Amino acid sequence: MEKQQLLYGVKYGDKVHFDFAVRLPVVNDTIEALRATDEACGTTEGAAANMYYRVAVMACAITSLGDLPKEEITAELLLNELNDDDFDLIDAQIEAIKKKRMDLNKSSPGTEPSSSPSGDTGSVNNKSEA
Repeated sequence: MEKQQLLYGVKYGDKVHFDFAVRLPVVNDTIEALRATDEACGTTEGAAANMYYRVAVMACAITSLGDLPKEEITAELLLNELNDDDFDLIDAQIEAIKKKRMDLNKSSPGTEPSSSPSGDTGSVNNKSEA
């Protein structure tokens, strides 16, 4: 996982943190972000709730931000300290990770179900005859 740099950084205490790394968000992140959004906004509907939700998912997906402990990387911290341009940088990095994962699927021949007819079945038979 390669580290990226924010333009403006996230201020926490007396320090501004610029280095960050993210991972692919998963369903559990969605559930946690929906809970947090409903708790903070009283709803998951509307533009403000949608933005809170996106930031909450992002907070889950950020694996490191400077030298902050993971538990300090919260939706509230990002909402109060993250610049729009830096939000876009993190969002783009998450999208790049998604694209890389999808590309793995396209280039990996081993993802086909074993029941599909292919040349592989012949090699399995050859191995059993040997």
